[in-house]
Amino acid sequence: MMRIFQLVLVALLLTPSALLNAAEDLDYSDNDLWLCHPQLPDSHNVCQRDQSFISVAANGSSSVMPGYIESSPAIDCFYVYPTASTDITASSNLRPDAQEKDTTAIQFGRYGEICRQYAPVYRQRTLTYLGIGALGDGLVSEDTLAAANETAYADVRNAFLHYLTHENQGRGVLLVGHSQGARLLARLIQEEFEGQPERQSRLVAAHLIGTGIEVPVGGTVGGTFSETPLCSHGGQSGCVVAYSSFRQDDPELATPRFGAAPSEGFEMACTHPAALAGGEEALDARLPFDQPYAFDVLLAKKGSGGPYRSWWKNLSARNKADFYSVPGQFSGQCIRNSDGTHYLEVSIEIDADDPRADEYRGELIVVKGWGLHLIDLNLAQGDLIRLASDQINHWLSQ
Repeated sequence: MMRIFQLVLVALLLTPSALLNAAEDLDYSDNDLWLCHPQLPDSHNVCQRDQSFISVAANGSSSVMPGYIESSPAIDCFYVYPTASTDITASSNLRPDAQEKDTTAIQFGRYGEICRQYAPVYRQRTLTYLGIGALGDGLVSEDTLAAANETAYADVRNAFLHYLTHENQGRGVLLVGHSQGARLLARLIQEEFEGQPERQSRLVAAHLIGTGIEVPVGGTVGGTFSETPLCSHGGQSGCVVAYSSFRQDDPELATPRFGAAPSEGFEMACTHPAALAGGEEALDARLPFDQPYAFDVLLAKKGSGGPYRSWWKNLSARNKADFYSVPGQFSGQCIRNSDGTHYLEVSIEIDADDPRADEYRGELIVVKGWGLHLIDLNLAQGDLIRLASDQINHWLSQ
């Protein structure tokens, strides 16, 4: 925690001219500008990290499920990581550290089961400046934030167009992003896919988690996207999955940062990846034992630190795998409350006879209204991968 505050203080002392990186185009033929890329050696490819997880059942029995990477995937995935950099400037540099790398491995590594993986390094708006903004209005100028956002988008667009020109070769592509990454990909769809039928035909789907995708109330298209619909049923491709998650009865829903109604007649999208047509369904979570260091200090202390109620059983479990699942314990449904907030409501089944934990970390301690934002994607990761597999099959059949 002290490191975060030190970074904030240093950043506040910088002059505005020191906050922005030059907006020159980057050369994405340089493999050093990718965290995941088919041409990277395994030792430098973040997506090659082991994705094994320990699955703990309600009766306490467990098994280690090995990670899997498809050797000849039929399509590609292009991923943009969320706000993670702790660099002290508004825009991050191009030397990703454990924050960006670990976040990418945790959120995107498992997509190697179904696609060839691409994840560019980009000069994102930093976690440091997000923290400064949370301390009070006016600490960061709107011009500084706008410039940082434009730099981030220019890099993502540049990386994607390089991929499309030199790597794609007519293959389908699944877009995956969370938070800032999802927001940038939403703009990419608006500007580089919609109105271009040939490119739209390559879009297998977009998993845009933890950002605001606007649609008419009860609708699937219109608002953020004029042509690209929300996924609403199985056997559908070329569509968008989007949601933000909150725990059931979370008091922070009084002032939500995500899911709040944007304007009259519109709402934020919520699509449960295992229940596209609506209703409550189990969530197949893949949770990491360890979050990246900056996220770890920002998360409220809840539960025992793993799938078991007993901390010493968790110590044994984490020696077997980096991730865990608790089948049948989490469920979710898309809720539209009386304030018009539309979100994925997450419930945890608690049973005194179940040796699994009753609480799991997900909420922030510094800012309010974020719900389970930091674990949005991992709460339904197993569901997202299965859905992606179905979407790929449908796209290939077309």
